[in-house]
Amino acid sequence: MFAILFSVLVLTAFVSLYSNIAMRVRLTKREPSRDKLVWWRASSDEVTSSYEELFPRSYLPILSQFAFWLVVTSAAAVLVAVLWTSK
Repeated sequence: MFAILFSVLVLTAFVSLYSNIAMRVRLTKREPSRDKLVWWRASSDEVTSSYEELFPRSYLPILSQFAFWLVVTSAAAVLVAVLWTSK
């Protein structure tokens, strides 16, 4: 069970990393100014919100949010399982 959960979390991490890098690359290509590194210094929330405005039909922001909430719910499930078995 642990191996399956770990594999899912690792896969989710790779999907999240890929989507975040892809969003930053596309935003950097659209940046008209000379400072092309502005999106690489921005937070992921700022990148996601700007990307959603420029590319409203893209699935990359949804993947990023899904990965975050999957990790949060997995951590909560592990916490509940540990508390349940400790009684």
